[in-house]
Amino acid sequence: MRAVILVIGLLWLINLNQARANVELSDDFLNAQPRVQLYMAYAEYKMANYPLAHAMWLQIDGAGKAEALFNLGILYEQGKGVEQSLVAARDYYLQAAEAGSRAGAYQVGLMALEHPQMVPAETARHWLMVAALDGDEDAGRLLKTLTSDETDSNDPMLSVKRLLMRGDNEQAITQLIKLSEQSPANYAAITELAWLYETGLAVPRDLNKAAELFSIAAEAGNARAQYALSVMYSTGAGKPVDAELSLQWLQKSAAQNYKPAVEQLAATSEKDS
Repeated sequence: MRAVILVIGLLWLINLNQARANVELSDDFLNAQPRVQLYMAYAEYKMANYPLAHAMWLQIDGAGKAEALFNLGILYEQGKGVEQSLVAARDYYLQAAEAGSRAGAYQVGLMALEHPQMVPAETARHWLMVAALDGDEDAGRLLKTLTSDETDSNDPMLSVKRLLMRGDNEQAITQLIKLSEQSPANYAAITELAWLYETGLAVPRDLNKAAELFSIAAEAGNARAQYALSVMYSTGAGKPVDAELSLQWLQKSAAQNYKPAVEQLAATSEKDS
């Protein structure tokens, strides 16, 4: 078993070095603080520059390491810029959780539900508990699902995420549209739908549609959508470049303690001071 793990580790090291060799990272990126590097990599991801985003996330260390590992897991789960591999995704999510990523811990739990042969229930419960104690309400709800006989019927977004993870894209989209059109609208569902249009996952990539949906959810107060809209105004992907509007949406998202926005706003303030 240890020999297998060693071989896998060596293969990852080779792939990591190849990724770094094939993509040239700018001095601006290499010299930036980890929080700024995360933002720069996320911006490239949003513009569908997946190989560059992959190389950037591989490079990030220090305070940005945990979220970089989580994002690498996303790339491997989706097969964006890399060969799709749930095994690699799982391993990155576990590393992210160990490094302190609540999002990584959540994905570990989600994988335990959909692919129990890949993640032991005990491992998933441990990391979900860590995330829940750190204030992640979604992790708490997922933990409850894992530790009881209850279904996820009371958490429609968990149901959607499970559908996406098992590759049942058509049903996931149908459920998201239904949640988006109900009264009152589920703005988390609208944001998720926007994200799918932005990445081209489960639906054809459509930045205009993504921008429209992000705007609706952002105006309604969804912090994740506000952050996404800020990046759109910063990069020009889906919205015209507008530094003032980008900052305004970033501030609104950060005011709700959305971690990526809080960190980027802090990094922006440090740069301006």
